[in-house]
Amino acid sequence: MKTANKQLSPKERVLKTASDLFYRQGYHETGINQIIKEAEVSKATFYSHFPSKEELAVAYMQSQDALQMAGIKEMIRKETTPYNRFMAVIKGLGDWILSTDFRGCEFLNMASEIINPDHPIRKEVKYHMDGFRSIIRDITQDLIKSDSKYANLDLQEVTDGYFIIVNGAIASSVEYHDIWPARHAIKQTEKLIH
Repeated sequence: MKTANKQLSPKERVLKTASDLFYRQGYHETGINQIIKEAEVSKATFYSHFPSKEELAVAYMQSQDALQMAGIKEMIRKETTPYNRFMAVIKGLGDWILSTDFRGCEFLNMASEIINPDHPIRKEVKYHMDGFRSIIRDITQDLIKSDSKYANLDLQEVTDGYFIIVNGAIASSVEYHDIWPARHAIKQTEKLIH
């Protein structure tokens, strides 16, 4: 599948093509020559922008982080109450999983391919996950402050539980190629706060 778009700069074409291929095929199954061919750039152009496949993968992870964080924050921002903001992430998860055709999370996918936890790609995964946990912490903190019935909730425990529920729902939906784990995760998230 060609992803190249001549309206994009060569660097943007390489990144867009690699993003599609890394996500669909995986990091190890995607070769530089395939990226070069589908992006319709020369080897010299490719290497002038990305000295290695690893550096291209890091750029891919950084671009996906920016897109996902913006999308999550926008989904939360649309809600008008602390409770609805808290539940927005988990309630939006099913639609997102369907939109990926059960391919799942770019970050979980890349982490499963790169074994070394000190690898630059794994560091990008951790950076993204830490950012996501921070968002969950913020909406949890807002919920706790919003009503005395939530005052006894443990901020860290709820944050970590929510984070684990989301990641588990994503992984299970991919494994089963079904949406039921994401739907069930809504109930589990509600149990965290009741």
